[in-house]
Amino acid sequence: TVTNSNIASGELVEVLSVTKTAVRDTYLVGEDVTYAVSILNSGAVPFTGLTVTDDLGAYTVGATTVTPLTYGEGSVRYYVNGVLQAAPAVVAGPPLQISGISVPAGGNALILYEAQVNAFAPPVVGGEVINEVTLSGGGITPVTATETVNAAIGPDLSITKTITPAQVADNGRVT
Repeated sequence: TVTNSNIASGELVEVLSVTKTAVRDTYLVGEDVTYAVSILNSGAVPFTGLTVTDDLGAYTVGATTVTPLTYGEGSVRYYVNGVLQAAPAVVAGPPLQISGISVPAGGNALILYEAQVNAFAPPVVGGEVINEVTLSGGGITPVTATETVNAAIGPDLSITKTITPAQVADNGRVT
């Protein structure tokens, strides 16, 4: 007996994935945080014309949206399979938009950039900045990744030492 069937079973798996990582997991207001957005294409077809949109940690206070991160102008570095590429188009925002991203078949792209922590970031212990990126364009369903950076625990202390007067006269000793 011969049976013909057009029924197939399988599992659909996303071929394009994105992760976001902060180089340091704590912040102080006024410091820079370096972010790495990694895009992996496990499929057999390249993706072009992609855009990474970073909300810069935006959150709502009452009826106002505030942004605790400010993009560090000119800080974007874009790599494809480990090779530095020409800088993509950047709109500082908020939100930050980095467009013109391509990921080859079976390859990866890495985008590095800095954002300065501003006065809208909670400076207290337990404070955090939750930052989300969305990868879109190129005919894909948008993919998101989130990274949380916590307020640094401990005092923000600096010590400066000076000599007064600035110049000291020779006391006549021979050395």
